[in-house]
Amino acid sequence: MIQAMLLSALVVTICTAIHYFVLKGVSDTIARCRAGGQGQNLGLAVGAITIAHVIEAFIYTLFFLWAVQGLQIGVLNASGPGDKPITLMDYFYFSLVNFTTLGRGDLSPAGHLRFLTGIEAFHGFLMITASGSFLLQVMGGRAPLSERG
Repeated sequence: MIQAMLLSALVVTICTAIHYFVLKGVSDTIARCRAGGQGQNLGLAVGAITIAHVIEAFIYTLFFLWAVQGLQIGVLNASGPGDKPITLMDYFYFSLVNFTTLGRGDLSPAGHLRFLTGIEAFHGFLMITASGSFLLQVMGGRAPLSERG
């Protein structure tokens, strides 16, 4: 269990740092380029945030793989019929639906991987909420994390 907790703390730290630096970079770009319209600013923000979320979900994917194949602290099981092996794309899909808290249920974690899964859902919810707040501020004409505001 301690391995799952340490893994969770590490992946949350990495993904939060990535998220902050993406939002900060977008905010600074918006502050520098005030001549661009709000539509351009919103497009930049939505694009960057989408890419950041996908990267963060992929980082969780790598941690899931590490937990299952390296540390052997859990397993990801397919809920449907058949004995097809779980692929990297399955892990990535699982991570994306978990990060967005959709949690479809066609793949299910077992063992201490469940802890990491719960942390990803909680962390994903926080990151998506932060992104929504950031976008609302951008739509209001602000550069939320920039000193130039």
